[in-house]
Amino acid sequence: MTAPALFAVEPGAVEDPRTRQIVDALDPDFLRLVRWDWDLRVIFFPKDHPVLGMPDCCVKGCTRGVRFGRPMCMGCERTWKESGLSVEDFAQIAKPRMLGMRQVMCRVPRCGRPAKSAQVALCDPHHRQRVDTLKLNMEDFLDHPAVIPRASTGQCEVEVCYRLRDYDTSRYCQAHSLRLKHARRRGEVSDEEVWRRTTSAINADRELCLRGLADRVVAEVLYGLQARTEAGARTWDHFLRPLCDRLRQMQTPTLEVLADPAVFATLSHVKSTRGVVRTMLMWLDRLGATPESERRKDVWDLKIFTGQTGTLDFTRISQPALREAVKHWAYDDLPRRRGRRPGSAVQPYVTAMNLLSESLRLQREDGGIHPPDLHRRDIVAFCNRLAFLTETGTITAHTRSKAVRNVALVLTRIRTLGLTHPGQPMAGLPTDFRLQREDTPDEPEDTEAGKDLPDAVMRQLCDHLDELEQLISREVRVGTELLMDTGRRPEEIRDLPIDCLGQDPDGSLVLVYDNHKSYRKGRRLPIGKATAGVITTQQQRVREMFPDTPAGELKLLPSMRANPHGTKAIHSIGEGHRTWVDALPDFLVPTTVEENGQAVTRMLPFGKSRIFPYAYRHSYAQRHADAGVAPDVLKELMDHSDLKTTQNYYRVSQERRRDAVDRVVALQFDRNGTRVWRKAQSLLDSEHVRRTIGEVSVPYGVCQEPSNVAAGGQSCPVRFRCVGCDHFRTDVSYLPDLQAYLADLLRSRERLMSAFAADDWARSEAMPSQEEIRRVRRLIERVKADLGDLTAEEQAQIGEAVAVVRRSRSVMLGMPRIGQPLPDVHTTRTA
Repeated sequence: MTAPALFAVEPGAVEDPRTRQIVDALDPDFLRLVRWDWDLRVIFFPKDHPVLGMPDCCVKGCTRGVRFGRPMCMGCERTWKESGLSVEDFAQIAKPRMLGMRQVMCRVPRCGRPAKSAQVALCDPHHRQRVDTLKLNMEDFLDHPAVIPRASTGQCEVEVCYRLRDYDTSRYCQAHSLRLKHARRRGEVSDEEVWRRTTSAINADRELCLRGLADRVVAEVLYGLQARTEAGARTWDHFLRPLCDRLRQMQTPTLEVLADPAVFATLSHVKSTRGVVRTMLMWLDRLGATPESERRKDVWDLKIFTGQTGTLDFTRISQPALREAVKHWAYDDLPRRRGRRPGSAVQPYVTAMNLLSESLRLQREDGGIHPPDLHRRDIVAFCNRLAFLTETGTITAHTRSKAVRNVALVLTRIRTLGLTHPGQPMAGLPTDFRLQREDTPDEPEDTEAGKDLPDAVMRQLCDHLDELEQLISREVRVGTELLMDTGRRPEEIRDLPIDCLGQDPDGSLVLVYDNHKSYRKGRRLPIGKATAGVITTQQQRVREMFPDTPAGELKLLPSMRANPHGTKAIHSIGEGHRTWVDALPDFLVPTTVEENGQAVTRMLPFGKSRIFPYAYRHSYAQRHADAGVAPDVLKELMDHSDLKTTQNYYRVSQERRRDAVDRVVALQFDRNGTRVWRKAQSLLDSEHVRRTIGEVSVPYGVCQEPSNVAAGGQSCPVRFRCVGCDHFRTDVSYLPDLQAYLADLLRSRERLMSAFAADDWARSEAMPSQEEIRRVRRLIERVKADLGDLTAEEQAQIGEAVAVVRRSRSVMLGMPRIGQPLPDVHTTRTA
């Protein structure tokens, strides 16, 4: 039937524009899917549909749907628990009878009466005729000439029921007749007419009756179910039955009455129904909504403005004029925001204005509702309140500083937009009601650096990745592993498409991702073979799970909920990651503490609150910085626009660097391998100054020759033959560079001694001298020997100090760089 048949009388006489809008938005394909008939008004849920369907119960002879991934329906499950049998044995026992089945018609051709039951398959008169009179089996009975069809007995008189009556003398179908009989015994029926109007429908499996509801409510439920199905959200019949029963009792004209918290509370006993109602109201609000209509509300659905999920809530701004002005500002500012979540960029400003509104409400007698009465003293009171909240720990110092800056920007923009002019929300606002530059407190020291995780913690996390997969999901495990390996932001990994693995022209593997924060698409990050193996394994898994979905629409980390086609990514990595970390044993890391005036190393717990997905990005930056990756190269790897941002990720505090230098220079050597002793504190103090202005770095040590230092390392008279120069110094932190340099010298000598096409003078000039090789080898042996004389605790302290010193080291002499190999925190990997 067509949509106009929804109405019992002339459509133009009863339908309101909103109802017509909802009906027009219904998809004919969806209506055919649920076998919708506007006269019958019953939704039939398809059994095999990926969203609406439920498979049959595993018990033999039971055709009821199973829910929540259980092997059997709820009725069979109760019986199975009482039986004491295994699931397999119980499933082979045929179910004696079925309850909650749809009404089936008598098997006699053209008979208009319902069968007594699915097992009998005949109406009552025909059943008595077969058993008592003819005494035939079913096949012979149906072919007997004395068997004639019976006329229909008519429809049940219960308002919501569409079933047929069993007898001419009965007013109700068999199920409602029994229900009325039991209700009378319990004394629950005083007026049969009222009972007929208010009693609920007979709940057949995979069936939802909308009879007895207002026309607009019927259209709203249909549209809400359609929207949820398109979004991939599972909706089953038992989710909606309590809702429909409640709406019949209330005789409500529209589903929107449930937006009232008091009315919504009446559904509080059914959790699944509450979730369905919320999403249905959300989709109904979005139907026909525009940015112009949405901006008039106090809570904005950002889907209407930006196409992204989320809300902006202005209800905490209690002054009407100020609230309207902030809404004007937000409406003007939203189109300027880029990225996947523009609302998250606007929300801090709204939050700051909430603080200003709260200050006005608490500190002014009139609550600050009259803009012309606001003055500079209210700004001072606001600043004092922020200072008070900071001191009491309600907000952080960073939040205080950011709130002042955000309020200053919004108030300035309100004036720029002309909202203080006559006829505007903030008309008459005095010019001194603004924040000045000196009102902004000092920004606390940047805390970006230092969020990286110690190697010991990273290795423990990697060792427990299998537990993450078992506890949460395979997708969260893969996402976490990619965060560790690539250092991308969590949302960049979460939204990866399935075809995120690419190759450069030279065959190198790269991760192709989108930088949502800076709105840069198609970024390419070099990755290792082991990381690529994680991606290819996950790609194969996703293709097997969703074989019919085009590859261009699949996500690498698809959600397992409301996602029948694999086109939606998991909601979050952080939630499952936090559950996993909290379930792991304590993380113990070597920590230097002072006991009895001496520094000792103890294995102390590492705070689990410091282990979160974004910390892997800091760890990635720190790993590369420790390996000697140049800052400009690391900036590209981090996909930052500003080098200062990258430097914040691996900056080492001066106190920690000084302590590291104290330890490293205690193991310093000259060109002959003789240890240079610097025990006196005064010499150590001068060493810190020398590292700043009195030396220049060379690939495997430092140079203290004044003319070379003054020239920034570009005036070396011996052409960087450092091991033969008295101005050369090295220490234990350069041991990896010395070893790499020795290996490079040996390789060069072997190549030149082989059949290498070169003139004799060129070969002689390029050949590394035996003395240089001997000097480098002796330096390495001397450094190793001194390290071997230390205790295990001292060696651990030296190792930590070396890592700190190497983080901020860079050599810019135009010479070949010798990089430290990147450590792999995945100890179990072989690729």
